Amino acid sequence: MPKFPEFADRLGQLRGSVFEKFLPKMREKGDALVKLHIGDSYLPPPYELPIHSQFLSEHPFFNRYCNTMGVQELREVLADKVSQDNQIPVDRDDVMMTCGASNALNVSMLSLVNPGEEVLVLTPCWPFFPGMVKVAGGKVVEAPVYMELYDNPELDLSAYLEKFITNKTVLLYLNTPNNPSGKVLREDHLAAVCDVVQRHNLWLVSDEAYDGMTFGENKHISIARMPGMFERTLSIFTFSKVYMFAGLRLGYIAAPNAILKHLNKMLVHQLYSPSTLAQQMMVAPVKTREDWHRDFVQHCYSLRDIFTQELQAPYHHPEGAYYLFFSVKDLLQGRDYWALIDECLEIGVSIAPGNDFGKGFEDYIRICFAGEPPERLEIAVKRLNDVLLGM
Repeated sequence: MPKFPEFADRLGQLRGSVFEKFLPKMREKGDALVKLHIGDSYLPPPYELPIHSQFLSEHPFFNRYCNTMGVQELREVLADKVSQDNQIPVDRDDVMMTCGASNALNVSMLSLVNPGEEVLVLTPCWPFFPGMVKVAGGKVVEAPVYMELYDNPELDLSAYLEKFITNKTVLLYLNTPNNPSGKVLREDHLAAVCDVVQRHNLWLVSDEAYDGMTFGENKHISIARMPGMFERTLSIFTFSKVYMFAGLRLGYIAAPNAILKHLNKMLVHQLYSPSTLAQQMMVAPVKTREDWHRDFVQHCYSLRDIFTQELQAPYHHPEGAYYLFFSVKDLLQGRDYWALIDECLEIGVSIAPGNDFGKGFEDYIRICFAGEPPERLEIAVKRLNDVLLGM
């Protein structure tokens, strides 16, 4: 059973890069080495690319394979970012690039979970994560937490989570700021999670896709910065949310290098490495994040207010991320839940049904308030009010 610090059995069946054992000697040779080992062309593309010529000239190897851990310059600036913003003590070697956070999560499950073992998932959760546990042969155990903490913020979370732990539990999955609920866990909540994870010697996967996306006095705290947690935590980030570049398909894991070396064995068998060009594109945005990050979060705050000020439905004000998640049970007025979803589509508004986010949320809906400009959101609120109020 691969509780911390062990890994899944399947990882032992894989080897890392076929050239890994030769790397010290290859580095020793430096530029004198004639490289005939990688299946790559030395020539740049002969066709025109819709990319600024200055950028291409500054990155002459944009079209080549990169280190399977990622482009060195990007890993360096991300290590600075994680150390400064998230207060997790990392350097370049503690950062591994992935093809989005989804790839990072999938690699993590395949590397840490054996068939039949249990993963404790705090819900509601991102719909695809439970499937990743199942692909690894694991069993998902759901612990409804985020909505519970809205209603009972002083909940004894440590005692509550204990009810879901068995002798087969190997890992806990945490997502704060949370998709879909918008809940941001306080430091005392995180301390309770730490207590459970350490007492049962579990791995922790911290999905921080909405890193920095909090509103008002709420603060995003990375759990890996807390005492005794860095060595057992995989902190997973993405460029899809605050960086507004979901189409780039780029993310990263921050964790001790000794862990990442094992995960890299799984990564190279899935995609070898993420796009070199995509990684080179993100160096400057990471360096300049202080210039634009707060403005984007503040803009999302104003988009949130369009709904919180005008939507005629019972809901909790989201503390982070960019969603509203609430039950429509008392608004059905004799209607079938799926009929209400259809009514929304008929009137011209698409929403996400709650059953995808975990058990017990079958009468919930999720609304993303960052996907359309303000004038379109105003239209959406009016239409939703008409459906929800049965007008």
